[in-house]
Amino acid sequence: MKERVGRLWSLRRRMGGHGATADKTRQERDDAATTKEWVTTASSIVEPIDTTPLNADRAVADNTTSEFDRELKQYRLVEETLTDRRQVLRAKMDECRDGGDLLVDYQRCLNQARRVEEQLADLIRSRDQYLADRDRLAAWGSTDDWVVAGSIVTIQYLDGHRDTFVLTERPLDTEYETVSYDSPLGRAVRRRRVGDKVSLPAGAQLTIADIAPGFRMHSNTADRRSDDHSKVRPNSAAAEGAPAQRDAERWIAKQRCSDKAYRDDLYRRRTDPNVRPINEYVDLLRSQRPGQFIPYVAPTYGGIRARLLTLMQDPGPKTDTANHNGSGMICLENTDLTAARQKYFMAEAGVDVSQIVSWNAYPWPKPHPQTDDSDREAAVALRCFLELIPQLEVVVLNGVVAKRVWGVMKKLDRSVAVGVCEFPTFHTSPRAVDPDVRSVEYIESVNRDLRDKYIAAARKLDMT
Repeated sequence: MKERVGRLWSLRRRMGGHGATADKTRQERDDAATTKEWVTTASSIVEPIDTTPLNADRAVADNTTSEFDRELKQYRLVEETLTDRRQVLRAKMDECRDGGDLLVDYQRCLNQARRVEEQLADLIRSRDQYLADRDRLAAWGSTDDWVVAGSIVTIQYLDGHRDTFVLTERPLDTEYETVSYDSPLGRAVRRRRVGDKVSLPAGAQLTIADIAPGFRMHSNTADRRSDDHSKVRPNSAAAEGAPAQRDAERWIAKQRCSDKAYRDDLYRRRTDPNVRPINEYVDLLRSQRPGQFIPYVAPTYGGIRARLLTLMQDPGPKTDTANHNGSGMICLENTDLTAARQKYFMAEAGVDVSQIVSWNAYPWPKPHPQTDDSDREAAVALRCFLELIPQLEVVVLNGVVAKRVWGVMKKLDRSVAVGVCEFPTFHTSPRAVDPDVRSVEYIESVNRDLRDKYIAAARKLDMT
């Protein structure tokens, strides 16, 4: 491992990997003997990293649920090497004290030890995050043919030159260069497949030439998780990036409400026990607002048993049966890009459909412009809706209107939302990511915030 690390720094600087600038600074600062060491951090203070399972039901130590897990093995190798380095520094510090060496020598060793302490702490955090991501990804199915945590990726530039690296938060690897998830290159290749062409922010064009998985779970494990958890799963599209306007037809074609038999079945089941009280409330609202369409809530949701609410803006065209392929429902399978994008981010987070329900801040088409009075009417309707879902723990507020009406509702009756954790984010409407009016950087920030908030909401459910 020590012999392979030194030759990789130029690749790291070019591709936006881990810590090129920081490592150069350290090398200039440290004395010649120290800069020849393969790693510049260790600790004479902290205990070795605990690599035992995070939970009693997670088989990490012996990895019994996977055919192989190269990534976890690499974390352990890095830990072992850092631990060895810690012992070396500890011995040097003892020698400085016993031999009466200059204070500056002792201080140099101490500074290096502190840097390793930081490295070990970072290693713990990134390893724990990897384990969480690995288990979530494994529940989706095989990860052999798309870029995820731990994947070994080979890219090819236009001039034919190839580079290979591991997508990981680990600082080092025994065989390959490491590239962080959030580096420019890491963001470009995530969820891509062999043959995909991507561009770096600096303008470099490259192609995904090869992908080797960093782990593979036993098939019976994945099947067992599939049986145990009715989760919103990503199909192959989940590895392709968030749905966008340029490929709207392809995404919409995958929405199940394009099938009339499916739409008819949803409508027939609108009185299922889990959604009946909600849809009876919809009938009440309709009677109070004749001439204004208000969609039912699809029986595929958890309904009154929901723990997570995704609050949107107002009914979209495809919720109305008067429109082509309209379902008459608030449904993740509606044939519009807003629903497809929300379904995508749900899949990214691994959210269980039986735990969620969707509703609109304005259950009826919102007026233009909205006023304080119209917001108050919408907030009253929202307060009555929340009374139907007593197990609510988390709300994802999608867009400005949802955030505003939620705020008005809390002013009217703060007790309704007591204990509910809020995750404000963007609307999933394609207008928020229209490349004709939005920059690439802005679109990336919107999709990243949506992804992060849905994942955070899912983790909040897992904690309670």
